[in-house]
Amino acid sequence: MSYNLAARSREERDRVYVDLAASDVAWKERMNLPVIPGEEERQQPEEMRGYFRKRLAFYRNQALKLSRGTDPTYQKATE
Repeated sequence: MSYNLAARSREERDRVYVDLAASDVAWKERMNLPVIPGEEERQQPEEMRGYFRKRLAFYRNQALKLSRGTDPTYQKATE
């Protein structure tokens, strides 16, 4: 198994980049950062948009198990 993205096929690299974009959207939503999922989806290649939606749903489901951006662990100390 090669960990070098450049050694992978173009299709595999595209899937990795779309997966990263989906995870980024889910993370920004969890952290209450501004993000427009529809805009991010439109930036993906046409043939990969279904995969983007599938991965976004997966990451949103995973985010339900994690703390939100408003959780005290993410708050800066005011001291």
